[in-house]
Amino acid sequence: MPWSPPATLAGLGLVSGLLSAAWGTQTYMGAYYLEPVAKVFALVPDLLPVGVLFGGAMALGVWWFSGRLLCLPVVVVVTIYAWSAAVQVAIRTQRHVDDDPHLLAASLGAGAVGAGITHLGCAIFASGLRRPARVLVTIAIGALAGLLLYASQRKYVGESWLYMIWQPAVAAAIGAGMSPNRQAQPG
Repeated sequence: MPWSPPATLAGLGLVSGLLSAAWGTQTYMGAYYLEPVAKVFALVPDLLPVGVLFGGAMALGVWWFSGRLLCLPVVVVVTIYAWSAAVQVAIRTQRHVDDDPHLLAASLGAGAVGAGITHLGCAIFASGLRRPARVLVTIAIGALAGLLLYASQRKYVGESWLYMIWQPAVAAAIGAGMSPNRQAQPG
């Protein structure tokens, strides 16, 4: 019985989300060594591990079902940039205004942007992900799960719920567009 791409990617996303929640945004005392890499992605060092963890999870899933080794570095890098873009959308949308309309827009926008860019990065290696309807489903799921940013900022839930739900939900949406048959291909 072949492995299910949605379940496999959701499982990898859950592991990534749990690690992100437990460890990914911890303040690193003396993490100056991460700063040069974080700057490449327009992130602060404390936020870099979340992108790396989710990028690694997505890259492993895409590699497992595509058989294309080149997806490992490409999907990791694209996903880190997706995380950075989501952070930037949230910050720039909310700015210094802490009202509900701005925070809701920031949450929906950040979730959608992060999911959309991650999906497009994976689509480079999985042709089933290139259909516009698949991209829109992933963006919609990312936006809805992004509302957990609002809920965490308003202290309805802990911040960790954003990672533990958004990452597996988006990963499952991406996995739903992938073929369960591994076709080994060069690069």
